[in-house]
Amino acid sequence: MALDHFYTIKDKKKTNILDAIERCMQKFDYDELSINDIVTEADISRGSFYNYFCDKSDAVETLVKEKTKIIFSIFKECIIEHDGRLLDGAYEGYMRVKGMLKNKIFLTVMKNLKYFIEIGLKIIYSESYEKEFVEFVDWLLENTVEGRTKITTREQMANVVDLLISLIANMTLKIVLASGEKNENDGIDYKFNIIRKGIESL
Repeated sequence: MALDHFYTIKDKKKTNILDAIERCMQKFDYDELSINDIVTEADISRGSFYNYFCDKSDAVETLVKEKTKIIFSIFKECIIEHDGRLLDGAYEGYMRVKGMLKNKIFLTVMKNLKYFIEIGLKIIYSESYEKEFVEFVDWLLENTVEGRTKITTREQMANVVDLLISLIANMTLKIVLASGEKNENDGIDYKFNIIRKGIESL
């Protein structure tokens, strides 16, 4: 992940650098991407790059980590919009994330699928992700209808979230691999209802 100095720079500059990394990922396969490409696109010096990141991998992982934070915030926003109903909010969040994939991010993921899977696994098993996941679970317990009525422990909520993440990741991967075929949503309503019935039976 990024070095500490990256998180001390102004938000506008930080966003500019991350946007530049994303544009580079759209232009190049990961193996072809160079640090020179990133610094040119971001209009920063090579020295500045090494103040922010250890290497190319570090820069791209930081981009993916920041995108992950955005996804968490989208799900929170959707749950609030659905008056704290966890599954309705999660479904809406999935549809919004799917919309993101259908636009500029889609081709980036398609070109670098294997690498993005590796990064995703690395983030999921990192200490920082574990901390954010626990914070998210606690937020859900406090802010969802299910968390105030049916789901009484962090472990129960974590299991539900694990199921939702697995379902959404599976459906998202299907979208990426199918390149937007008509059957991309097959089974998602059915699977969401299985999770819903499991919660109702608690």
